Amino acid sequence: MTRTMADDRRPLDASWLHRQRRHFRLWRRFLGQAVVRETHYRAHFATTLLVGLVELGLGVVPILLLFGFAQEVQGWSRAEVITLVGVYQIVTGLMAAFVAPNLQRMTSYITEGELDGVLLRPVSSQFYLTLRWINVAELSNVASGIAVLVIGLVQSGASPNAAQVLQAFVLAACGLVLLATVWSALAFLAFWLQSVGPIAYIYLNLVEAGRYPLAFFPVAVRAFLTFAFPVAFASTYPAQALAGDLGWTPVAGGVALVVVAVTLVRLLWRRGLRTYASASS
Repeated sequence: MTRTMADDRRPLDASWLHRQRRHFRLWRRFLGQAVVRETHYRAHFATTLLVGLVELGLGVVPILLLFGFAQEVQGWSRAEVITLVGVYQIVTGLMAAFVAPNLQRMTSYITEGELDGVLLRPVSSQFYLTLRWINVAELSNVASGIAVLVIGLVQSGASPNAAQVLQAFVLAACGLVLLATVWSALAFLAFWLQSVGPIAYIYLNLVEAGRYPLAFFPVAVRAFLTFAFPVAFASTYPAQALAGDLGWTPVAGGVALVVVAVTLVRLLWRRGLRTYASASS
């Protein structure tokens, strides 16, 4: 059975603001359910925290080894790179908490017919499939990232003002959204492919490039990590903003890139729905 139905089944007289409030209330319920689940499996929280600390340590050790032989590499000091690692840990922790649990299920939603039930719900199906599941335990990685960020700022002697903090916040938010849209686009390929697992594996490996400053890579790779796979907005640019080395132009560029990325992934989702054949029929 071929699906040609619209993505969203909403009352025709509902305003845009009312729809957004309804989605926010629904997301709060998702969060509440996630917290309840976490209280039933406390060992999961401890395990996630331990794994996150190990991964953080594995990310910091190469930096300590590198700067054991030099005070500065490509204009970056050890403290500035530690600040970058903190920002990266925060963004990837948020991704792991709110985005990864959903996109990892995308293939089964589409290939096993679970999408049929989602399409019948009076809510945006893309919203539901992207934000339904939350892994609260991963927020421990956000907390450890904040700690590393503070350590890096203290060691570097940086004292960012309000404008620089705002720049870093907006850039990190752009990085989070951009990485989520790229992963969403890859996950939505499940409409045409039997499995997107290998593609997701490549994505997760590319994200690791965000642990290092953009200046450490060749020019061609820098362009790729800025525009094609914009992980630079999740680490390098926010760290530079906190150091006072960045103006508002990259911030405006990040916001513009987010608008383009969100629009394109929305179009890809609608295109996929038009070609969707129910796995349950």
